[in-house]
Amino acid sequence: MSVVLIWIVRLLVVLLIVRLVMRAFGRGRGAQIPRPRARDVERAGGTLVQDPRCGTYLPKSRALTVGAGVDAKYFCSAACRDAYAAQEDSSLKSRAAGLK
Repeated sequence: MSVVLIWIVRLLVVLLIVRLVMRAFGRGRGAQIPRPRARDVERAGGTLVQDPRCGTYLPKSRALTVGAGVDAKYFCSAACRDAYAAQEDSSLKSRAAGLK
């Protein structure tokens, strides 16, 4: 019985050494392919954008857009767009009043 146990231990040690050598040469678990980062992946429904007013995520193709380029804001509805614009106007007026 002890002879079988010794052979099993030897076999495990040899397999461990083979695995370490394979990993050292880059053949462990197959070649590692770099995965794209989540923000770089295009989803089936298109790129998702977030409404700054209510926080809803929706496909860019279905969003109402205000502005262009980097300054573009995307809204889920006309109500959110109008509420955001009203909030921005009131904050600009309060800032202007504070400067006087």
